[in-house]
Amino acid sequence: MPAASDVQTQSGGTKTGKPDSGDSITFTFAGPVVPSLVLAGWNGGATLVTVHLQNNSKDDLLTVRNASSGAMLFPLGFVSLGGDFSNGAYFRFSVMTASANSITIVLGTLNGQVKENPAGATMIWTAPTNTVTESGPLDKEF
Repeated sequence: MPAASDVQTQSGGTKTGKPDSGDSITFTFAGPVVPSLVLAGWNGGATLVTVHLQNNSKDDLLTVRNASSGAMLFPLGFVSLGGDFSNGAYFRFSVMTASANSITIVLGTLNGQVKENPAGATMIWTAPTNTVTESGPLDKEF
């Protein structure tokens, strides 16, 4: 996989600053994505994954898991969200797609509880190849 280049979230749910069904996260790489290196047999079309939010005090972590096995998708590493969004929650039936240099995941059905993080934050994505800080101005995630 190419080096990590940027990570962004977008609110598509009911409240900005709170992870919700319909929100998305986009992982951008320095070159074209090879979908089968992220998930065996994947061609980049819509596929189901599970997005985990792990409690880590004031800097929760996001990981993406194989919907069938629960195994972490290591090529996507993990994202330090820069805020306290959950005491442990996951979004089942999240939809992952790949196009050119990016992978986008739209959050599915919430299991657990999430909370609003009203302050702006800067995410840090740690991929197997490198670590990058979210580009752009300080903003609310999700």
